[in-house]
Amino acid sequence: MKVLTGRRGSGDKNHDALRPYSVYRYCLPARMSSKVIVKKLLYLILKQKADVVLQGLFTSTHGLGLVAGSKLLHVPYAILVHGFDIQNSFVNSRLDRWASRLVLNNSAVIIANSQETKSKIESFGYNTNRIVIVNPGVDPQIFNPNIDFSQVSKKYNLDGRKVILTVSRLVAKKNHIAVLKALTQVVSKVPNVLYLIIGKGEEEVSIKKMVKDLNLTDNVAFVGYVKPENTPPFFAACDVFVMPSKTVGIDYESFGIVYAEANACGKPVIGGKSGGIKDAVIDGVTGLLVDPANIDEIANIIIRLLTDDEYAHKLGVNGRKRVEQELNWNVVGEKVERILKEVINGRTKGENQKVSTV
Repeated sequence: MKVLTGRRGSGDKNHDALRPYSVYRYCLPARMSSKVIVKKLLYLILKQKADVVLQGLFTSTHGLGLVAGSKLLHVPYAILVHGFDIQNSFVNSRLDRWASRLVLNNSAVIIANSQETKSKIESFGYNTNRIVIVNPGVDPQIFNPNIDFSQVSKKYNLDGRKVILTVSRLVAKKNHIAVLKALTQVVSKVPNVLYLIIGKGEEEVSIKKMVKDLNLTDNVAFVGYVKPENTPPFFAACDVFVMPSKTVGIDYESFGIVYAEANACGKPVIGGKSGGIKDAVIDGVTGLLVDPANIDEIANIIIRLLTDDEYAHKLGVNGRKRVEQELNWNVVGEKVERILKEVINGRTKGENQKVSTV
């Protein structure tokens, strides 16, 4: 497998050296960036004699190299669609919309991360017979119930407290404000509750103001940005993970890997009845889904999970089992591999498979 991707920074070289595959990086100029990618991709397809190309993120004009490779070199391609990527492409310029449809309609298969994302793709007129759903996963060894969270507990004085947690960007879609409003009711039933908020974003000022206005300073702690690899102890330290995301304009939660990360740590989760969250959270089995606009419902569900230890534990155990069996990267990788082999075998059966990933 060969990977073609953009440059990120000074750490690229060290990162790439640890990969079990070759990574080819490009630097995008200010203008005509699509031209660079098209050229690089066609060069790689020819050089590596690739049998199939997998694009890891949907793009519009940047994906025209896939179409060219399919038409000129007869190399099929598959695309992973995450939701926000295809949504953004179709709300940009007329050129982006034209290119997006061209890229979609010439693909061998589209891999959507949730049923909601599949529905979005269908709404753009794509052939539904070639859309498959593969939910994302997490690493159940990195995220697990036995993580040492003593340092987190000590830093935030968690001993003797019930902890709810949100890990996300601080944006309107994540619905922190609703959790804070619900928290005023939760405090009356669970006075030792502490709401840990991890993340940074455009809503930070308004969220912090809300904490003060609602007199919740003693019940809320802002952690700030935490690198993804450093979040497991926070998941392990909480009693309940809560993120009742809502749809804001065209912005929606297409899946929500953080729910799976919390489940992997054996924690019950609360999600919003919106977007693709129902793929990430099985209502009543691995967590509970709430109306993101219903403050009373959010409050009652939080209270229930903080006071009914047996039920909360059951949801967490179920969530862990689901991650082990379905929502982990090994299983996800095997599913994607099978899909790509089917694409290849539909064109050249019996040949060695060489995959290029964009």
